[in-house]
Amino acid sequence: MRTSAKSRQYANLLLNIAEKKDALEQVYRSMKAFYSRYRREPALKAFLASTKVEATTKIQLLDKVYPELHPINQAFIAQLGHERDMKLLGMIMHNLESAFYTRSDQVKVHAVSTSKLSDATVEGIHKAVQSVTSSKADFTAEINQDILGGLTLRVGNTILDASLSSKLARIRQALIQS
Repeated sequence: MRTSAKSRQYANLLLNIAEKKDALEQVYRSMKAFYSRYRREPALKAFLASTKVEATTKIQLLDKVYPELHPINQAFIAQLGHERDMKLLGMIMHNLESAFYTRSDQVKVHAVSTSKLSDATVEGIHKAVQSVTSSKADFTAEINQDILGGLTLRVGNTILDASLSSKLARIRQALIQS
């Protein structure tokens, strides 16, 4: 079986189990936080990929070292290691994210601005996204001085760029072409 199909199957399996246990959101958020740490820790990668360590031992260690990791994820990760499929975790996470947002009727919204957005602005973005997409906004924000001013929004796979830096770039390009 191709790795892309296998990773998609793993992601759907994890979400199916989470839905049956009424823990879809918790399992997704827990796995996302764990994966962020997993990518930065080579010793953890080696330990989880090891076939010499039993799954029960891996679950026990994960419970001690990462107590915030949902028990469903602990068992899932241990099983991945047992099946020698830890190398698929990045692809699984990619598939997990898109499947989670589809199943939970949410859309990922990421805003970039030069300063912290006010609560009123964030609420306005939430309402606008919900009215356009009919989905709840899973909102994150980032401060980046490089955009000079304005706002850049990524709603799902659509980028709305109202930053000053992009406007200046378009003006510069228009002047060069004239």
